[in-house]
Amino acid sequence: MSRPKLGLIGIVNEEAKQDFWGTMQRVAEIGYEGIEGGAELLKGDVKANVARFHGLGLQVATHSVNKEQLRDEKELDKVIREAHALQTKDVTFWWDVVDTREQLLRDAELYNAAGARFTAEGLRFCYHNHAHEFQRTFNGVYSLDILAEHTDPRNLFFRLDVAWITVGGADPAHILHKMAGRVPAIHLKDIYGIDEIGKWTAVGTGIVKIKESIDAAKEIGVEWMTVEQDQLRNLTGIETATVSYLNLKEKGLL
Repeated sequence: MSRPKLGLIGIVNEEAKQDFWGTMQRVAEIGYEGIEGGAELLKGDVKANVARFHGLGLQVATHSVNKEQLRDEKELDKVIREAHALQTKDVTFWWDVVDTREQLLRDAELYNAAGARFTAEGLRFCYHNHAHEFQRTFNGVYSLDILAEHTDPRNLFFRLDVAWITVGGADPAHILHKMAGRVPAIHLKDIYGIDEIGKWTAVGTGIVKIKESIDAAKEIGVEWMTVEQDQLRNLTGIETATVSYLNLKEKGLL
């Protein structure tokens, strides 16, 4: 079993606003192999930016898309062009509400159609979960399972967030195994309590089953595991990225 590549998302945003390239160099020096989201690279000479990014040893793990873009043919074409320019093969939609089963089925139809378009262009379309896809069930079935059941496995994949799965009351390793074949990436995130939303902490300092999640990710062939912390706790962004990396390394997970 090979280890998934290690990515980063969001944590160093403030540092990157001040010095994008200096921050990316520090991220690479810590040991990260890519980031999710490439908006900064799309400014100016994209080809040169991507080459410089690759020169640091980093890759763009996924591009992003919103729901309005999924519904608009021209916008969808634009996202596809950008993903190819960034030399990533994934495009991710970051979650939506799950009010009713009928709404879920309408969304599944949209995701399947957009996903078919991405698939035809050699890209993978991913859905990223939060907690509500597990907290909201219909006849005992998770909302996420309904999306999976009513979409073509070739057209919709899942970027599963192990902390949100935990907050949702499910077991990350179990969900990963159940979704095997449709999970190109996971988000590694930790929490120090589930009594309220927002108790984010550096990976390896909370209650999420990180080792079990990574073991499951390896077993099902996940390609990327991306470190994330929705809000910083007591450390700066770079400190948080560093501690999370070192905790994973200390546990022998890198």
